[in-house]
Amino acid sequence: MLTRRRGRPAAALARAAVALVLALAGAGAASGAAAEDAAAAGPVETVPAPAATTVTLVTGQRLLAGMTGHQVTGYRLLPQEGPAATLVTFGGRGGDTYAVPADALPEVGRRLDPSLFDVTALARRSAGGGTPLELSFAAGAVPAAPPGVRLTSVTGSTATGVLDPGSAAAFGRAVRERRLPRGLESVRPAGTGTPARPDFPLHTLRISARGLSGEPGNTPLGSIVLNTDDVSRFGTVVPVDDGEGSVQVPAGHYAVYTLFVDRAADGSESAWREVTRDATVAEDGQGTTVTVEEAAADRRVTVGTPRPATADILKLTWFRTGPSGNVSFDSVQVGSPATVPVYVNAQPATTGSRYVVQWGGAAPDGGAYRYDLAFGSADVPAEQSFRAEPGELATAVHRFSADPAAGGAPGSLYVLPVDDFTRAVEAAGATVLPPPADQGRQAMPGSRTEYLGTADGGGWAFGTATARLDTFDSDVLTFAPGATRTVDWGHGPLAPALGAHHDQQLHPCTACAGGGQATLYLPTGDSEPDHVGALAADTSFTLDRDGTRLVDAPDVIGAQVPAGDGPADYRAVLGTDRSAAGAGQSVRTRTELSFHDPGQGADPRLVLPPDVPCPAAACRIMPALTLTYRLDTGPSNTGVPDAVQSLDLTVGHLSYDDRGSRSPVTSAGVSVSFDGGATWQPAALTGGTGTYHATWRNTGATAPSIRVTAADAAGGTITQTVTAAYGIAPGSTR
Repeated sequence: MLTRRRGRPAAALARAAVALVLALAGAGAASGAAAEDAAAAGPVETVPAPAATTVTLVTGQRLLAGMTGHQVTGYRLLPQEGPAATLVTFGGRGGDTYAVPADALPEVGRRLDPSLFDVTALARRSAGGGTPLELSFAAGAVPAAPPGVRLTSVTGSTATGVLDPGSAAAFGRAVRERRLPRGLESVRPAGTGTPARPDFPLHTLRISARGLSGEPGNTPLGSIVLNTDDVSRFGTVVPVDDGEGSVQVPAGHYAVYTLFVDRAADGSESAWREVTRDATVAEDGQGTTVTVEEAAADRRVTVGTPRPATADILKLTWFRTGPSGNVSFDSVQVGSPATVPVYVNAQPATTGSRYVVQWGGAAPDGGAYRYDLAFGSADVPAEQSFRAEPGELATAVHRFSADPAAGGAPGSLYVLPVDDFTRAVEAAGATVLPPPADQGRQAMPGSRTEYLGTADGGGWAFGTATARLDTFDSDVLTFAPGATRTVDWGHGPLAPALGAHHDQQLHPCTACAGGGQATLYLPTGDSEPDHVGALAADTSFTLDRDGTRLVDAPDVIGAQVPAGDGPADYRAVLGTDRSAAGAGQSVRTRTELSFHDPGQGADPRLVLPPDVPCPAAACRIMPALTLTYRLDTGPSNTGVPDAVQSLDLTVGHLSYDDRGSRSPVTSAGVSVSFDGGATWQPAALTGGTGTYHATWRNTGATAPSIRVTAADAAGGTITQTVTAAYGIAPGSTR
């Protein structure tokens, strides 16, 4: 989730991407080795920088999907009004990722086509506005609009319509309450065509389900059926009517996840039960029957903590690795408050299996602490009672800064456990991980103390989203028992930065080359060097190589261009403008970046670690400079009038796990403007070799601007200007 432009639909971004396709002949002729390299690589075909797309499910839930080209790299469930629904997600590499509210499962595969919940496809097609639908009705039935749907045409027993995002909640209520129109047989996204039929023989997989009484009356909500050899071959929701369901599948090995909900006399949820069964479908044409008994899910999942906490997160995830290395997953996140009992059945370990329990709980009565815990194992153990012991906990203190122009609107903090298994599959590109869990509303500015479990290795990835859907994501942070770490979020100035990363597998390399391609994009950074941000902004980007203009386009923060293995000189300029998004701080930036790429194999320190996503198997890190600011201001990014203002500045190079350029930083300078950039005055600067301390006095303006220049011994340079970098307000404290 790396960049997004607010106020312009995705179609405009697609047009901007097309505008980036520039022929070398139209941009001028390259010379020397660079021209030969480019010619060998083919025409310049750049792609839009990674972007974040908001997807609204037809049942009203909103997700923020991170996109790299047409690939969904991750997604998060956005906060909603009222209690959050239990969410079932499933998928894996090669197959799309689906997110289905559990209370909609009984209609999925019946009247609701599963493609309505295909987050991958929805994100690719998203153009803002409503969701076009195709509806079909039984013969003789009069087509009628379901709640929230606006019909646009009717032809016989078929109709087309639009579901606007603001009406999706009404449609979702109708689904939950089984109030869809009589005679309605199917609803699917418009324009998706007839689903492709697999080009291999199909066989029948039958599901025979029984409730706690042993009778089919307490039928499950539905079953998720995934091919565990290769999830791209098959994965979908299978409806179960009166205890019976069936689906046509290719021969192979399958995991069948069946979800039951028990209800009290008043209709409220009294328990969730997920039964997992394996099945083998042979080529003999006889088919296979899987028997699912709700009573098998007799292991209640419980988590204990040293201090009182009320559960608001309970997410169970089952991973399966196929022979090719592809990983499928099924994940159930219980709706909040996560206090309804949840039961599973014990399962032995299989090759490449993993079961992860994620639990989170907040201090009662609005206390200032919370717990986030994870427990993982290869099997699904019979003992499902977990406990966090005081000696196993680490502490994370999160501090949230916010632009006063945001009006104090709350945001969200997301958390995702990352253990050795998920590190490996993510680094190999074997799956898209399930979404991180939302910890609930977070005051911004504000702070939160979080006690983290280390029983599953202590690896955690965090992310934030503001009310405006501006986001920051961290690298994977590993906590040892007893450790304490402070993490600052959104502390300005907020400006483009390549970053210094450790244990980073969730975002592609920001400036790398290999396999005939070079990629350079500049996400937004804050005061933490590993954070990758996506802020709503108007942007413009140019990229030159050896004096030849390759890219000149709006609405992107970078590009991917053909590149050979030889040396080349690059210059990139990125401008951002957040004024249309209502920003009051870090309103505009201009970043000018120049560096010399020595070419493949020229410097072993530039070899990209294999676990960092990159288009090629062997990539080199571009030796580009990057800046990290730590401005001595308060949580509203404001300083004190007529006081000495200080800034800690780090000038370094893009790095991953300490790999990257080691060219010495030879110079740096900091200037400040109190008149919108008309005039500049130098700040007092101490330090050297990339670590500096700058000071100046706050005079004459409420929103000073900052300009930084730096250079290295290899000839690399960076100049960055941040307009209205911070505020000055009476009564501000640090």
